[in-house]
Amino acid sequence: MIKSEWIKLWSVRSSWWALYVAAVGMIGIAAAYSLTIRTYQATPTQALQGAAFGQLAFGVLGVLAVSTEYSTGLIRTTFATVPRRRVVIAAKCGVLLAVLLVVGQVVAFAAFFTAQLLLGHRGVHFSLGDRDMLISVLGSGCYMAFIGMFGFCVGVLLQKTTAAVATFFGVVFVAMGVIPNLMPGSIKADVTRLTFLKIGEAMSSPARSLPRDATDGLLSTGAAWGMCVLYLAVVLVVPLLVVTRRDTN
Repeated sequence: MIKSEWIKLWSVRSSWWALYVAAVGMIGIAAAYSLTIRTYQATPTQALQGAAFGQLAFGVLGVLAVSTEYSTGLIRTTFATVPRRRVVIAAKCGVLLAVLLVVGQVVAFAAFFTAQLLLGHRGVHFSLGDRDMLISVLGSGCYMAFIGMFGFCVGVLLQKTTAAVATFFGVVFVAMGVIPNLMPGSIKADVTRLTFLKIGEAMSSPARSLPRDATDGLLSTGAAWGMCVLYLAVVLVVPLLVVTRRDTN
């Protein structure tokens, strides 16, 4: 099953394009930031803000990794060959998660080293050995991988590519980006800290052993990692719970 899902993932041209867009976007934003920011304002971890762009490509890839098989009807053949549907979904999850984690880290480190090189020429020097720098780069890559798996979860639930992609964008950027700002002030800050975008921002910011100031709208980095792992567990379990005979009807 693992080998089969590996071949399926890489045989679809959209998989290559999604990863290419994520890489170009994140590295390009790191380069643009490094070349345009005033040197006295430069913050190394801000060069990782391209993760906000990379998550789009990863999310769409997550959707396409499963929705295209439903759309073409190939899923019926897959389930006929391997009747244990949860095994199929688990194999898809495992392969996709491994790919997203590896590519996410490669892209995050590439963006970091691009910023290090360009800012270094402008007199701003930093390295992975600096305090909390490594955890920030790792957090950026892992966050993008999580978003990709969220897209996969939505793809399994809705099965239709267009509906799944639209729902993915709606949840990540509307439900979690706009709606929290419309909530009463008493709960607004707490809800905002738990949204995907804010968790990603906290994971790619320097780690703090103490909670962040309530005014900056972010969890501590440790808490953000914990929430990401919790969210990831949910998006991995849900597809296994919902896959039923409806998938072959």
